[in-house]
Amino acid sequence: MKTTAGSPLFSPAFFQALRDKCGSQAWAQQALAKLQEQAEQRWARPFDIPLLEGGWSHNYNCPKDGDRLERLDRHHHRCPTCGSVWSGSPWDEVAVTHEHVSYSTGSRLMALLYGITGEARAAAWAKQVLLFYAAHYAQFQLHDRHGGASKLSGKVMCQTLSESSWLIPMAQAYCMLKQLDALTETEQQMIERDLLLQVLPLLDGNPMRKSNWQSYHNAARAWIAAATSRREQLEQAVRDSENGFEFQMEFSLSDDGFWYEGAWGYHFYTLEAQVQLVLAAQTMGMPLHEHERFQSMFRAPLQSMFPDGTLPPVHDSSTVNVYDYAALFEFSSCFFNVGREIVAASRRDSINALLFGEDDVCNRSRSTATASEPEFTELTKAGMIYMKQPSSSQAAMIDYGEHGGYHGHRDKLNLLYYAGGHPWLTDAGMLPYGNAMHEAYFKQTAAHNTVTIGGRSQAEAQGRMVKAERLNNGWLLLATETEEAYPGAYLRRQCVLTDRVLLDVFDVRCEQEQEVDWFVHTQGVHIHPEESVEAASELQIGTQDGYEYLKPVSEWKAGQGEVWMQAWRWDDGEHRGDHFEVYALHQQPDNTGEAVIVAESPAMPSIGKRSTLIRRRSGVKETRFITVFRACSDTDAPLQIRLRNNEAEAAPSVRAQIEVAFPDGTVQIIEV
Repeated sequence: MKTTAGSPLFSPAFFQALRDKCGSQAWAQQALAKLQEQAEQRWARPFDIPLLEGGWSHNYNCPKDGDRLERLDRHHHRCPTCGSVWSGSPWDEVAVTHEHVSYSTGSRLMALLYGITGEARAAAWAKQVLLFYAAHYAQFQLHDRHGGASKLSGKVMCQTLSESSWLIPMAQAYCMLKQLDALTETEQQMIERDLLLQVLPLLDGNPMRKSNWQSYHNAARAWIAAATSRREQLEQAVRDSENGFEFQMEFSLSDDGFWYEGAWGYHFYTLEAQVQLVLAAQTMGMPLHEHERFQSMFRAPLQSMFPDGTLPPVHDSSTVNVYDYAALFEFSSCFFNVGREIVAASRRDSINALLFGEDDVCNRSRSTATASEPEFTELTKAGMIYMKQPSSSQAAMIDYGEHGGYHGHRDKLNLLYYAGGHPWLTDAGMLPYGNAMHEAYFKQTAAHNTVTIGGRSQAEAQGRMVKAERLNNGWLLLATETEEAYPGAYLRRQCVLTDRVLLDVFDVRCEQEQEVDWFVHTQGVHIHPEESVEAASELQIGTQDGYEYLKPVSEWKAGQGEVWMQAWRWDDGEHRGDHFEVYALHQQPDNTGEAVIVAESPAMPSIGKRSTLIRRRSGVKETRFITVFRACSDTDAPLQIRLRNNEAEAAPSVRAQIEVAFPDGTVQIIEV
């Protein structure tokens, strides 16, 4: 493989180019200093690889609030949210996992440091890790996350997935030390025979086809091939017609570059594995970085991210900040000129910055075009479509597509909204899978910004995009629908993103009279209206499918023909002046009102809790929810909103005309 320095990866000439880079570029000097600091931290600790098998990382969470634990030592683990300290199984086993990972990644770090600086003790530390695992790998017992042995089992780790990701850095460390003549023939034979090649039977015994697991299997196999010069193993990792890289690119990736599981966390998780495979293949003369579908995995998040560089926590994902993956974009920027703006905005102190970083990336990033016109980005296979108004830094997204398999949520027609510098309408996200609340609440419909019927979650449904149109005035119109969420029910959501507000019109049609709940969730702080509302501490919002986690705060009845507004501020700190307003119009054909409920709902531990607004209509067969969302300042006067044709609310088949009057005298008439 050739880098910008023109030398094969990990060769002596390659390391000379790295030394030259570190001697001339301030950012490279900073990256090297970080590498040296990390090495010093490892040298300062006792060398103590546990002869214990590792556990499942998703068990490493607090049973009380779901937050990931912090390791105090191998037997004590603290929750950063509530302060509880946990000991014993399953947490101790996960702490062991983290130790094994640290030694693996440390071996790569030390080998790289040796290649750049010639620091002998760095090579010695990396060798010690490799030789220890080679000497003891046979002693580790096959085990899965439940403690038994199955085709999923690893040895050092509890899964073939985690065994693969654990092995990759050590295979790279071995390649470096081997090319730098830091290993004897006997040491090379021992590491290859007793460690690297011993992992292959685990991979052979657990083919996963369309799976992020298989991506890591392929990457591990490719690095074993590169380390041991076994071309046939590389061919299998790339060409296997039911599991290989080419299969993954064809069947696990959509044409727009989004990973099939429909979650941004898993997209980047899998992309890490694909990059590792590509690097291994290129050391053996196979330029997989030229694969167009592989390159599209880098483009998709850049086209979809919100104005602050984040991707929403859709399905089993937390919020993803694209800038946190600057190290990956060092690779793509170097090899096919994608992501330079991400690299230029980063600290450039990662290992990838050292390996692939280019001197003039900041200058060339200025030529990277950014969207300046209203636009749609559709991820067709996943069924997600983003609307963006760059002039006002607004973005909205509707999830209408396929369920998403194991990592999908029951969230058809879920709406997300970013405006005024904040993600006001958000997805619930996820908890570690070992926490029961993940399945009981976070995957349920009540945790999302959509509707439920009969107090139950939607089925694992798929919808469709009906229309995505840029209007002559630059506004964006989006219509989506589904008939699969509930038996005999039709759901249709239409949104218009103007340069100032988001209009949402949600139609529901049922075969029988039903109770329909319309949900939105925000991490903002609810501003209680001056007029009194009924306290709802005794209200039971629901008893199943996630409803039991909703804690009522207030409740009132909205009358026929009423336009009402609720507001939230972003926080109680420096952004308390940033407000979010929800204007609701209500006009039912039978002159019944709607119950309005404000509740407190669970959120990912980084957020703590969310405020939930529910509009509940009972005994309806056909109904329409009309809502206007605005991000504004606490000094802005409220909007004046009216429905110009009242029959449009009463009869959803009629096009609605909503008049929005702004404090500055501007009037927008929005029709859907």
